Amino acid sequence: MDGPAVQAAKDLGLRVAASTSDFSDSEIIYRLKQSPREPVKYQYLLVSENADDAPRVDVLSLASFARAKERLKKKAKGGAGIEITVAQARKMDATGVAKWVADASDLYRFCQSAGFQFILSSGADSPQGTVSGQSLDALLKMIGIDPQRHWKETGEWLESWLERRVHRR
Repeated sequence: MDGPAVQAAKDLGLRVAASTSDFSDSEIIYRLKQSPREPVKYQYLLVSENADDAPRVDVLSLASFARAKERLKKKAKGGAGIEITVAQARKMDATGVAKWVADASDLYRFCQSAGFQFILSSGADSPQGTVSGQSLDALLKMIGIDPQRHWKETGEWLESWLERRVHRR
């Protein structure tokens, strides 16, 4: 029996889920804050919201790229993903959303120049917080990113990143 996060991911057709305790499905890629202490039979990504953790995580989820930019230039090495979420923008007024879009655009350019993978996600913590694919595509276009190319590159990055973890074991 799957936990609520895994079931929600499956219901929505997603491969990545945040879960705190249920790691029962080998088809789901789990978002974890720490590496498992023992070998596991599931795929996972280490995720942090702290820019100082950049060298040790797979995905850095940023509330503000502008605040983290200098630390990332010094600490981070390319290859990892840097995520910005729509959930942040949903809580903002029009001025805040405009700044969020500009921040996302700056983050995308930084990722391109420094060898990171730009990740745009809903940041949803429940099925009600999800964002449609069409809305994500519209946001990508506002940021200046071709959606089809972005999703293809993100999928390739994810598969490559997970494959490296298997070879490092």
